[in-house]
Amino acid sequence: MASYAKHLGKVIMGNTRIEGDPCYVNKPAGVVYDLFSDFSRFSDRLPKDKKDKVIITKDTILAEAQGMQMGVKVTKREEPSLIVMEQHGNVPFAFNLNLHIRPREEGCEFQLVLDANLNMMLKMMLGGKIKDFVNQFTTQLAQGLNR
Repeated sequence: MASYAKHLGKVIMGNTRIEGDPCYVNKPAGVVYDLFSDFSRFSDRLPKDKKDKVIITKDTILAEAQGMQMGVKVTKREEPSLIVMEQHGNVPFAFNLNLHIRPREEGCEFQLVLDANLNMMLKMMLGGKIKDFVNQFTTQLAQGLNR
């Protein structure tokens, strides 16, 4: 995990990069890219009890959790290998989430890379939990795609 610190006024902010473990998906890279390049394709997959708490458009997912609206919006697409997202809503820190899709002879490899701008207190509190979350999230997405 590479990080650097810079001074922003009196608050020290640090850039933290977390590379999730790559996961195999038994679908072609183009299929995976198409699914994630348009978030509106997820709206039918939401459980009924969550539909009123999530707003989905082609470029954004915004969910209500603990009284806050947090989500992501797509800022860049490079078909069929990369989708870049950034924070959207009332997220307590700035971040980019890069979805890398690498074609394989059969299927593809799927990896999430998170670049987060965390202050020192958040960095100490969250520590390795962010890496665990990124890996867990990647694994769950891959399992869903492999069904």
